[in-house]
Amino acid sequence: MKSPRHMRIIEIDITNACDKRCSNCTRLCGHQKKPFFMDFETFKRAVDSLDGYQGIRSIMGGEPTLHPEFERFARYLGSKFPERDNPYIYPQKDFIRQVHRVELDNFEMINDGVERIDIVGAGMFSNMGATYKKHYETITDVMPFQGLNDHLNPIYHQTALITRKELGIPNDEWVKIRDKCWLQNEWSAGITPKGAFFCEVAGVLDMLLDGPGGWPIEPGWWKRTPEEFGDQLHWCELCGFALETFTRDSAEEVDDMSPEWYERLKKLKSPKLASGRYNVVKIDDGKIAEESKQENRHFSAAMPYIEHYEDRFNALNSVLFTHVFEKATLDEGDGFGVELNKVIGRAEDWVVVTAKGVELADDFDEQVGAYVLNPGTLHFIDLSKSDDTRFVKNADKLDYGYAALFSKNAISLREFGFDRIAHIKTFTELVEAWQPKKIVELSSKFDEPQRRLNICKGKKYAIWGTGSAGAAAVDAIQKGGGEVVFAVDKSEARHGCDFYGVTIAKPDTLIEHVNEFDVMIAANYTRFPEIREEALKLGIPREKIQYINSLSE
Repeated sequence: MKSPRHMRIIEIDITNACDKRCSNCTRLCGHQKKPFFMDFETFKRAVDSLDGYQGIRSIMGGEPTLHPEFERFARYLGSKFPERDNPYIYPQKDFIRQVHRVELDNFEMINDGVERIDIVGAGMFSNMGATYKKHYETITDVMPFQGLNDHLNPIYHQTALITRKELGIPNDEWVKIRDKCWLQNEWSAGITPKGAFFCEVAGVLDMLLDGPGGWPIEPGWWKRTPEEFGDQLHWCELCGFALETFTRDSAEEVDDMSPEWYERLKKLKSPKLASGRYNVVKIDDGKIAEESKQENRHFSAAMPYIEHYEDRFNALNSVLFTHVFEKATLDEGDGFGVELNKVIGRAEDWVVVTAKGVELADDFDEQVGAYVLNPGTLHFIDLSKSDDTRFVKNADKLDYGYAALFSKNAISLREFGFDRIAHIKTFTELVEAWQPKKIVELSSKFDEPQRRLNICKGKKYAIWGTGSAGAAAVDAIQKGGGEVVFAVDKSEARHGCDFYGVTIAKPDTLIEHVNEFDVMIAANYTRFPEIREEALKLGIPREKIQYINSLSE
């Protein structure tokens, strides 16, 4: 087991409300008759209790953006950290890869008794639905880490609802299995309205079963060692994540459970049981009957339920893209602000305003619709200063006028106030009131500028670790002009599988190919020191071994 102080993430569960019904949700969403919403004072105390913790302090649900005070919560959490550059101000054509790049850019080396690499900052988890889109500006302002998964592609969830006693596991064997639980070792401790817990699932079980609560939410609680976990370990007796069971595609919306858990949930009058979306597994002589099992799809310790990081986002069906625009041509002068307010009032979300005589490109909607837009960004072009024709097809023939693209939900608009908008006479007055860092020219500068990568073009790379960190490494290397020629992973289940064009091999085969690569990237968020030592023992030269954060300047 792992002390919370050495974990990558500590979660703050602000609600268990969710707009999904995923199979085998780790948060057990759907079984509570009424969702909870953490109050701000408890949240503030939770955030303050983590002062000094070197890792990601994350907001979790359910779907956390459903919390009615989400923006207030996120802003307070973000206030604990220095302001960072926000590349999401620019439109994102390859959104999920950008999320990964931002994570990579914010890695730093940490040694809090255990050498590791992590982000010291704010984070959150979300399924990227309509409320995520609503809060996108706030999220990207303050959170360098986003654990995103829209669950629109196949995602395989293991069930928590099987007990070790039903599988006949004796005490001495169980302790060893429990202490190696992948979830507690790879993921996070948690804070709920009822206290702090050594494991996020322990907190979930305590909420569902009306348990005694966790440790007091006070400074330094996260410094406890496994020897101090005490009575909280009794929750492991009811949790199946440490066990070898099976997984189910989350889209089936069915929860697998043992007979004991079925009886518990029936007494609780679980809404999910009432809906019939459950499967009670048959257990004979300590073994789960084959007919009770679904697919067993474990990909790696870092990504146990999905094969590639990009599968977390289905661009074809995502609500994050915008395809509807309220368009208007407005003459500047008296009454301009009143008319602008009418246009904003009619808009579903995004507004396009132009001066008289300005002609938008024929493919304007198609171009803009290919990007995830930040609702806090104002895209504006002053045609007296630019003749760029990407979005305004007659820009090279005009020496006056403007075109603007913005969301009615922008924080800058809210701060300026619609009463004040009513009194403006030119669009420039609104531009001058907008947050300066959130103005991007509506021209060929529309796209995000490329960040610099510490990668030599033509260099050949080997990747040790084919989970989410490995995917981030491949993306950075390919963007920088490097070539991935070899990939290894300790997970036997991955050997022989494709990994972005190369076949995953065993780590001990690296030395046979040592002359075929220039750099070996240790692509794992928590096992850098171990990978380095294992590579050195294999005979990989020390100068060839680099951490994943070396890829970004």
